[in-house]
Amino acid sequence: MDKVIGKKKKKMYSVMSFRYGITNGVATLITTMASTYWAIFLTDAVGMEAAVMAGILSVTSIIDMISVPFIGIIMQKAKFKSGKFRPWLLFGAVTAAVFRWLSFSNPGFTGIRQIFWFGGAYILTYLGYNIAFTAFTGFLPLMASDPDNRQAYAAAKNICNSTGKFLLSLFSLYLISLFGHGNATMGYSRLALLIGVLVILAHWQLFTATKKIDVVVTESKTAVGEVHKPAKDDYKVSFWEMSKYAISKPFLLYVVGSACKCSTYFLITALAPYYYGYVIGAERMLTVYLSLGTFLMIAGSFITPYVSRLVKGAKESYILGLAFYAVCLGLAFCVATNVLVCTLLMSIGYVGYSIAHATEITVYSSIVDYTQWKTGKDLKPFMMSLFNLGMKVGKTVSSFALGLGLVLMKFNKTNVTNSAISGICIMFSALPSLILVVGAVLMIFFPLTDDKVRSMQAEIRERKAEQQ
Repeated sequence: MDKVIGKKKKKMYSVMSFRYGITNGVATLITTMASTYWAIFLTDAVGMEAAVMAGILSVTSIIDMISVPFIGIIMQKAKFKSGKFRPWLLFGAVTAAVFRWLSFSNPGFTGIRQIFWFGGAYILTYLGYNIAFTAFTGFLPLMASDPDNRQAYAAAKNICNSTGKFLLSLFSLYLISLFGHGNATMGYSRLALLIGVLVILAHWQLFTATKKIDVVVTESKTAVGEVHKPAKDDYKVSFWEMSKYAISKPFLLYVVGSACKCSTYFLITALAPYYYGYVIGAERMLTVYLSLGTFLMIAGSFITPYVSRLVKGAKESYILGLAFYAVCLGLAFCVATNVLVCTLLMSIGYVGYSIAHATEITVYSSIVDYTQWKTGKDLKPFMMSLFNLGMKVGKTVSSFALGLGLVLMKFNKTNVTNSAISGICIMFSALPSLILVVGAVLMIFFPLTDDKVRSMQAEIRERKAEQQ
């Protein structure tokens, strides 16, 4: 665990922070491949009707969202000698890897069997991903306690996350073509299989790196050291206590703010192929946009800890990032027909997005500290599972908006009307800009500053010292 001694601080990044980050950098390929290609894979490669695709996305996203708290409850209650989070890390990674591959594999089913195949594979992919990601985020409060150190870990996570997206955007179309040999379905499937293997390896290295960090004490000794007695289980909390203590003003503000950020990202990512393919008619520019955007996200992630220090806190960085992204998207909508300027503005906006995204887990960790400070209960497994909730709400909203929007504009790939083109432009930039403004305004009322977090942590330490 990183420590701060007096006013002397360690260097911003460390090897361990990047071992933490690289896990998420590879795991993001699971979600990015789906958010970028799954909708168009279903409609183009599989031949599914847009309305059916929209229904699958909406229903499975809702199921994915409501699974999150149940995963947290199970992890809070479960007991493993090898750690509170480590066993779940591997189990979730393997599950997500296998079913991501199957979700991009077409067995040739039609009708209801086709719906169950793709819907089931999607749900099980994200069930595994949610388990692995909850374990992954649960490590952060254990590895870094001070807000500045957490911000460095979070930034390293986002640097690797953006790098993974950058590499996927740069090589995905080429690999799909290479693996498919003219068969798009085979290309998607083999790329998903490669990603699955990489995801398992990345999670394995974090599993080994955290052996001495994620330690569950099963017994303790008396002062004499001769008689063993059960140790106090700091994680022992009833279902009612989990439900009661999780809901708070900071938590609700965070969830809505995060949902605003994530819904815009998923909506924009899903609509990018439609914008470049049907509005502009320059599919190759999609690679330029994705590559430039993710490259700038890496830069934005790297500067996040420094921005956070400059503006005096994670909350302030989060608001700044959302506002910057909103402005860039609003300007991009004004020049939607100019592909070069629009692409540049949309890409620059990712600097703001990455600042907010890298700051998000630090902001949420302060809610975990707040819950422990207020209740005296250690709810890390359950609370860290809810870190996903904002993203899940955002994904559900974006899936619903995407499907509904395509249906209302009567999108047909063989006959793209002017109204469909206008609708795609609005959903690609104008609507996300407005959503981000809502998120930034709500986060102004978020009460937990960095100074408040340090004060709570000091009080928690004092309580523990008094109990010993």
